[in-house]
Amino acid sequence: MVTYWLWLSHLKGIGPATLRKLVDGLGSPMEVYEATREDLLSVKGLRSGLIELILSQRSLEAAKQLEDYMQKFEIKLLTYDDSRFPCYVNKFPILPAILYYRGNLQKLTSCVGIVGSRRCTSYGKGVTADAAAFLAHAGITVVSGMAKGIDSYAHTACLKAGGYTIAFLANGVDFCYPPEHQTLMEEIIKRGAIVSPYPPGIRPRQEYFPDRNKLLAAWVEKLLVVEAAKRSGALITAEYAKKYKRKVFAVPNNIHSPESAGTNHLILNGAEIYLSPDQLINSNIMEINDSLTKVPIEVKKQKQIKSFPENLQEKMILNRLDQAQSINSLTDVCSGNLSSLIELLCKMELEGKVVVIGQMVKRVQ
Repeated sequence: MVTYWLWLSHLKGIGPATLRKLVDGLGSPMEVYEATREDLLSVKGLRSGLIELILSQRSLEAAKQLEDYMQKFEIKLLTYDDSRFPCYVNKFPILPAILYYRGNLQKLTSCVGIVGSRRCTSYGKGVTADAAAFLAHAGITVVSGMAKGIDSYAHTACLKAGGYTIAFLANGVDFCYPPEHQTLMEEIIKRGAIVSPYPPGIRPRQEYFPDRNKLLAAWVEKLLVVEAAKRSGALITAEYAKKYKRKVFAVPNNIHSPESAGTNHLILNGAEIYLSPDQLINSNIMEINDSLTKVPIEVKKQKQIKSFPENLQEKMILNRLDQAQSINSLTDVCSGNLSSLIELLCKMELEGKVVVIGQMVKRVQ
């Protein structure tokens, strides 16, 4: 069936909306390939010129060559009718109907996008790493664009924390851009997925990045913009996220810093001020990864219990780690607040004090 998807998607004049219309109307890309003129006329809204094009382009040779190439480099196809393809992306017909990917593309889970400036500050790096690690421990997919700067720190921190991450590319998945991220790309493929609307062999071009950003914005539930100049790809992503009714968070920063001009502008125009990773979790019910707990945590209704100062909490945790402990066994340090505990453990891991593996924590010797 992959051959027929490739054939249909590469026909000139067949965009995402028309592709969906044809497959929904006739049942499958193979049935589109085998359709008679009468079959095609039964699909509402097809132009006569498009019908003639489909009837005249019945060669599968190029599609089979591409499929062979994809198999050689373990490139897979994700189609819009696949259960792993977000149904809410299909609400926007102009968005891609098929995607190419490498790695392990999991069934759809809660996901948050983290994007920002290529020329980021140490402050931006720290905020990004903290947020990505927190999301990883909460079992939430971290989505970004594998660009220099904030994007790469988001992917790296997520992987380091044992999380799952997806990188959206503005080129074919058989090509690494920027080239210095080859190792990062390989790690993402091993423990996550790289995804692109562009077929193999396509190199990055300036005009491809807005389409990549558009897809990224539609894929996520929430978007965190860490740092961004006045004119940047991160701001384009944020604009699309707002258009698609996604919640956008922006990190406030120095008003004199060029890296903050874009994020401060987003806040001025209605983006939510980002102050804590907790904001990236559903505001009513936060479901932590099943490996940690089966019980949903009601954040808003949570009792306010006096907690220990953070430096004392760290000491209490480290004193218990003569041997590895489960995360659940340490919740009393944060007065039973699992969310606060995970955030603290993320911070300690980034500082090199502990290592979190699955649901276990051990002290760095």
